[in-house]
Amino acid sequence: MNAFRVVARSEPSGAEAALYADAAEKGPPAGGYRLTLLTPTPSVRVNEVVRVVHVCESVAEEAELYVMGPKPILGEYVDGVPATGSPAPGDDPFAPASYDGRVLPGPGVDTNYEVTEYAFLSPGEHTIQWRLGANVSNTLRITVR
Repeated sequence: MNAFRVVARSEPSGAEAALYADAAEKGPPAGGYRLTLLTPTPSVRVNEVVRVVHVCESVAEEAELYVMGPKPILGEYVDGVPATGSPAPGDDPFAPASYDGRVLPGPGVDTNYEVTEYAFLSPGEHTIQWRLGANVSNTLRITVR
């Protein structure tokens, strides 16, 4: 049994998307991209909802951004357990499966991803990470009391 439950997926608010500019910890760059997870609530009570904001930064000209959305989240892990679906093997993990929108060359920042929401069922430290191909985000550490 998982120590968390998926609550919902929704669009990020402007304030949540703005967290990226001041974020102290961002994911490492790999393959022209940097994935970063953010939350305005890193400390919660058992069963309180944590909103997770997803940011994909292109750090190279050839790393295109698919900026329309919100796009679904694939490759998210909570406490090391897959919490969302995974990209299909061989697919470009940064290109949405069905997309008819604007594509921009890098560098740039895309905050137009769904926000995932989780509630943790037990106290302690819990982790959330986003993995797309060779790219791995920073690790969010959520303290549940």
